[in-house]
Amino acid sequence: MAFSVQGLLKQLTLDNLRKYVHKDERLPVLFNRMRAHGSKLFLLTNSDFSYTDKIMTYLLNGFENRSWQSYFDYVVVDAKKPGFFEGGTTLREVDTESGTLKLGVHMGPMKAGRVYAGGSVNTLSQMLGISGKEAIYFGDHIFGDILKSKKIRGWRTFLVVPELGQELNVWHDKRHLFARLGELDSKVSEIFRQYDSTATTKPDIGVIQESIREVVHEMDMSYGMLGSIFRSGSRQTHFAGQMIRYADLYSSTFLNLLHYPFFYLFKAPTMEMPHESTVDPELPIDTSMNLSYRGRSTSLKSVSFDGSRENGLEEVARDIVIDDASCSKGHVPHLRADTPRRITHHHDVDDSDDESSSPESSSSDLKANGHEDENGADQVQA
Repeated sequence: MAFSVQGLLKQLTLDNLRKYVHKDERLPVLFNRMRAHGSKLFLLTNSDFSYTDKIMTYLLNGFENRSWQSYFDYVVVDAKKPGFFEGGTTLREVDTESGTLKLGVHMGPMKAGRVYAGGSVNTLSQMLGISGKEAIYFGDHIFGDILKSKKIRGWRTFLVVPELGQELNVWHDKRHLFARLGELDSKVSEIFRQYDSTATTKPDIGVIQESIREVVHEMDMSYGMLGSIFRSGSRQTHFAGQMIRYADLYSSTFLNLLHYPFFYLFKAPTMEMPHESTVDPELPIDTSMNLSYRGRSTSLKSVSFDGSRENGLEEVARDIVIDDASCSKGHVPHLRADTPRRITHHHDVDDSDDESSSPESSSSDLKANGHEDENGADQVQA
């Protein structure tokens, strides 16, 4: 039943392309600029060739005297994502004249300008000569496109969220609701600030909770019957959490890249962590808490080593005198490594050339790049 419904929806789309498919003259401009910059482009879709050919012909033909296939180095249909990013399927070449698959399994390298069906990400990566962060993948499906390509291959990802325009309009027009919700949350925090672990009676916050529910409902209805895809009251939706974790960039359309140079480095805005948001910068911090300080005031008055061992590899400390004043409560000497005397790294430069970013690297390398530990890269909106 699912296949028949899917086929029906696609046929309805093809019967009325002007209504369901947005044609933009900027699309071939962006593709041409990407290729002029030295990038290789590939089209990867789960749709069959017949449907893909009609859609892409409508989108790209008519602007220039060339076929839509010429805009891409490689075209893969019937990709069967997300399985494409794992084991994949048999790779076969498509006869573009008849729209059917050629007999037999395709052997050897993929050829530019041809259309293929199935295959796997390993084959495509070899043909493109890319690995890890060298590729940026554009998709509109958080699981089949973004999550899998990020976790399995370590590709950079660009999530297309068409609903973003509506979300921004509501955010702009209903800011007073968001401010009101923040005020109510602060009231609850202030009430509980008066209690500690000796309290036995729970305060009555029913009136505030009812106000919160009313504000949240009004906020949700501002987005429509289904509410926001990013927020549910003051909380983020599951979709928003996955987007922040796995999408390096997101936007309502990838055509927004026309407004940036291809060497532009996108950076996520600085955000406070939960523990940082609890500190009032106008007030002194509570020093009564049992904090572990770094002990930078520790000083070594004299140090001597015995280097008389035969192998010269072991040095025995003979005399290490530590300033007793630095050993006060909470100041353990050498609790942390010494502060570097020079710059050792810079977070504002791209590390895509680092070999550790390759998905073929060890698991420890992948964790450092946020792939295996599922933390993802910094995510920003274009």
